[in-house]
Amino acid sequence: RGGRRRFAHMNVERTDLKPNPQISRLGPLMGKGYILPAPLLPPDRWRSLLMPTPMATTQDVLPVEVAVYDPAGAEIARRSLGAIARRASVALDLDDLLGDARPAFGHVELTYDFDHGDEVDGWLHALFRYEDRESGHAAESSFGAHIFNTVLTYRDEPQSYSGRPPGLSTRLFLRLGEAPFDTLCHLIYPASTPWRPSSSTDLILNDAEGREVARRRVEIRCGGSLLWRLGETFDAKTRAGAEGGYVVVRDTTCRLFGYHGLLAGEDRFSLDHMFGF
Repeated sequence: RGGRRRFAHMNVERTDLKPNPQISRLGPLMGKGYILPAPLLPPDRWRSLLMPTPMATTQDVLPVEVAVYDPAGAEIARRSLGAIARRASVALDLDDLLGDARPAFGHVELTYDFDHGDEVDGWLHALFRYEDRESGHAAESSFGAHIFNTVLTYRDEPQSYSGRPPGLSTRLFLRLGEAPFDTLCHLIYPASTPWRPSSSTDLILNDAEGREVARRRVEIRCGGSLLWRLGETFDAKTRAGAEGGYVVVRDTTCRLFGYHGLLAGEDRFSLDHMFGF
């Protein structure tokens, strides 16, 4: 559009799921339960939009609530979207939800709103679009909900347990952009129930052979997030020593979720969710 190209993350439609009213009764044990986290990019530069999407053919009505948090995990806005019919397309511009609340950045969490129904399946998904107010360029992502940072397990959640609870940890892999691109990373610390007050997160810069070049320790408040760039975190000499390499986001104290992207000055950018374990 307008001479620009962009990728949008495709996802899969499920035909093997059935609504599970038991999910609505997990609150006393699982708190928020299933959480779908996504970035709120700096609102002065980016417009952030979301649209819940029923991804299972048996999900006829999707009861959804949206909450926005600042970097420290303080809630600054909330809205119920009610029970969204499968045939409906309900998009939410976070500018409208935030009003005069303008954090430097933050994140949004979609959760089930059981005041509007309990016929849910744990496969809560949404589309997220980010538009650059200056250039008009946009990026889109799609992902689904998980149960994050609880001592108990439900079915296969939380997925990051490598052993018996509470073995929660994070290992995400982040690509490095080559000039003129800088690497962008938005890490979110979602918690279905209260977990450690702050993360102990290492950003480990590796070269193309997998050798560690440098690391930085950062802390993210429980329920909060961190937006950082490679070019602002590691100096030019250090980055040069890792050309062709990658960053490992490692935390042995909690499960983080992340989004990554590339920036080319003030003109172009990309953004999508990260994979890891």
